[in-house]
Amino acid sequence: MIKVFTFSERMKNYRTYENMVRARADVFHTRMNWDVKVEHEREEDEYDRQYNPLYIVVERPDGSHATSIRLLPTTGPTMLRNVFYRFFPNCPDIYGANIWEVTRYCATYRKGDPASYTGELFVKLSEICLDAGIDIVTGVFFKPMYRILMRSGWDPIPVTTSEWDGKPIVLGTFEMSEPRMHDIAHRYALAA
Repeated sequence: MIKVFTFSERMKNYRTYENMVRARADVFHTRMNWDVKVEHEREEDEYDRQYNPLYIVVERPDGSHATSIRLLPTTGPTMLRNVFYRFFPNCPDIYGANIWEVTRYCATYRKGDPASYTGELFVKLSEICLDAGIDIVTGVFFKPMYRILMRSGWDPIPVTTSEWDGKPIVLGTFEMSEPRMHDIAHRYALAA
């Protein structure tokens, strides 16, 4: 099941939101050792609390978290502008009414989970963006994630690269289009 809601709507999606922020704490803090603030086994930051982002969450049939992302309009505060800029000193400020920032991509795959969870997330992201007039999303990802994105049909356009904690990171943009959405759906054998 796919849930789409904003921070201000989180209480209507309480279980989904709580599962997501707990998954983020586990993945980002425990597994990846990122410098994120975790309280009560939950990873929630000021971008969640202050800027009312949009969340897309894919759940397993039992209601547990499978994968999720957070979206913010680039016309307001973004992590790229306020946090990641220090890793990319020569990066242009990427913003516009047609551009959203995607952050906090979180996957909690279990043995036996279908790969289609990622496809469902990316197809829903495409649908939402196209309906909202968004034709570009931007995000920062670790270089090994590039292969996963390419296999998914995303084909990110690298803007610049850097390192975080000795690991290569990439700032990229992603084109949102009907053909791209259908390609992603086809790769995951989903109806778009």
